[in-house]
Amino acid sequence: MRYFNYLSRDEEADIFHLPPQTFNNTTDKEHLALAVGAALYMPATRQTIAEDLASSKLKGVASVVLDLEDAIGDEQAAEAEHSLVLQLHRLALLLETGKLDKEHLPLLFIRVRSPEQLDRMIESIGSCMKWLTGLVFPKFNAEIGERYLLQLQRYNESKPLPSPVLYGMPILETSEVLYRESRPQTLRAIKLLLDRYRDYILNVRIGATDFSSLFGLRRSPDMTIYDIHVVRDCITDIVNQFGRMADNYVLSGAVWEYFSPTGASDAFTEGLIREVKLDKENGLVGKTIIHPTHIGPVQALYVVTFEEYADATAIIAGNTGCQGVLKSQHNNKMNEIKPHLNWAERIMKRSTIYGVLNERQNFTALLGTAGQEPPHLQRIRGVGGHY
Repeated sequence: MRYFNYLSRDEEADIFHLPPQTFNNTTDKEHLALAVGAALYMPATRQTIAEDLASSKLKGVASVVLDLEDAIGDEQAAEAEHSLVLQLHRLALLLETGKLDKEHLPLLFIRVRSPEQLDRMIESIGSCMKWLTGLVFPKFNAEIGERYLLQLQRYNESKPLPSPVLYGMPILETSEVLYRESRPQTLRAIKLLLDRYRDYILNVRIGATDFSSLFGLRRSPDMTIYDIHVVRDCITDIVNQFGRMADNYVLSGAVWEYFSPTGASDAFTEGLIREVKLDKENGLVGKTIIHPTHIGPVQALYVVTFEEYADATAIIAGNTGCQGVLKSQHNNKMNEIKPHLNWAERIMKRSTIYGVLNERQNFTALLGTAGQEPPHLQRIRGVGGHY
């Protein structure tokens, strides 16, 4: 798999200074955690999962979460389990017969609803588990999380060779995480648990829809999750607990739940773009999405700009102890080597997965038709032509 693999060679050369690199579910964890990106959720009851992944219907999709939890009704659980097993076996057949190129297979995850269900799914899926990248654990806390992660560890210790490591992605979305009186001790307990199973934790996800529900709130399409202050404050504390450079956890942004009924880019996309930009500024990488039209904007915004890459390269190269500050290549800022070194290292890691834009390009080059900037992007663009 490779981001923006639908571009022609000429289009790629025009847009990228450095193109994205390939990855799959055997890639090292440090880069794979960043590659999850725009994770598209699909209900496990969907009857065309295998065919959708084998076709070009989901343009640019790089990671998919097959959902056995909130995307299906409680009465559909058994049906969803059976359907998902069937779809994974169909997918395996497509891969083994060459009808789907292994290099075009997105990262695949399953969101389970209970430890008991996880046991059943591992047994039922059998050898097809090797095509999965990981599991998503909803309503995560230290108690149920211990059970999930112990199951994950047991699977990895007993899996047949050469099956890849199966990773876990906990979702923080319970009242104990959100409510102010219980948040510090809850986050600390979860952090201590994840530290014990660090080798199997791919990233930590934020369930802001469940958070909002606890107060009967829902953000409007022209607002971001950061405008709901009770959720914003919780995200701040999650970043403070898990986003420290010394811990190296990757945090993923909240789901964006709006889309155009016609599939066209519009005001809903404006809200999504604003929210992803705020995610990035707060150190989050990637986002849960529920519609294919979200794939392009989220992925495009995580591509490294030429200016970011030039600054990061200069900072890392200048980390010799012979100087403390240097003027940027673009003559518009001072780069302090020690304070900006962690940022520079993160930029370089992200550049390998998402690529680096050419100097005169911005993220809109990856949206729509070349040379035709959609009106909603013109409205987002600020003074001086910068986004």
